[in-house]
Amino acid sequence: MALSKTSMLVIGGLIGAAAVVLVLSAPQEGMLDYIYVDTVVDSPSEYTGRDIQIHGLVVTDSLEQDEKTGNYHFGVELKGRRLAVVFDGQLPDTFAEGGEVVATGRLDDDGRVFRSSEMSAKCPSKYEEEPGAPPKERS
Repeated sequence: MALSKTSMLVIGGLIGAAAVVLVLSAPQEGMLDYIYVDTVVDSPSEYTGRDIQIHGLVVTDSLEQDEKTGNYHFGVELKGRRLAVVFDGQLPDTFAEGGEVVATGRLDDDGRVFRSSEMSAKCPSKYEEEPGAPPKERS
């Protein structure tokens, strides 16, 4: 039994409307704000009490490990703004002081410490050419 052209348009319209309703009413679960450290430091009250991702550079000589808890403490900075981070997981293999990190977690109520249990780090810059170095010839 074949459907008329009008019936097919009505069914297509209903399916399209249902898809729009589902997309607009879906909770934003799993969606985290991705924010640079300088922005968080400048407006901590906007980010306290919710899960976010922060992006910045690990402050050189700031990495310490708490002997009792095993947590890592270090600073992350960007554009002259610094934020203390407490990380309770295993550091990524590519983690390096001075390197870029993206950490997922929450800002303490006072806005001074970011507590994280998930982090990724970009590959160290040792794989990039040094500035001013002559380009390598290709074979």
